[in-house]
Amino acid sequence: MNSKEDIIHTWDLNNRVTLFLLENIEKEWLSAKINGQGRSIGEQFIHINNIRSFWINKVGKKVELKLDKKLSNEAKDLVKALNKSSKKMSEALSKIFDQKSIAGYKPHPTAFFAQMIAHESHHRGQIMSIVTRNGFNINKSVNFGLWNWNK
Repeated sequence: MNSKEDIIHTWDLNNRVTLFLLENIEKEWLSAKINGQGRSIGEQFIHINNIRSFWINKVGKKVELKLDKKLSNEAKDLVKALNKSSKKMSEALSKIFDQKSIAGYKPHPTAFFAQMIAHESHHRGQIMSIVTRNGFNINKSVNFGLWNWNK
């Protein structure tokens, strides 16, 4: 079984991959959607942050981490928020692995952790779909970089 430290490290890697994607998104792409529908690229990043905030606030002391949609075109604000919510999620994960449960979630902390990673991976995929469907010229290394957690 993996140690709590391995779980926290893996969470940090997940956040780095999300930030890697954001760093490779041009500012003018942040407002793009598929056929003008659904969440924009920037709103996808806000959604990732805000779901983190929801669960973090179920674990410990309430902390306001949610971002308003009006910041969806502000890459600096997105990076800052994602870094802050990632740090707080690391703390929350540590706590739930110590107490072996999370309020409002079953079956156990490892499943919760896996679901959080899957959720964020899903939205990174949606972001790449928006990029592709809009014909944006993103470096092919970005797609491969989303899978290279060694760097």
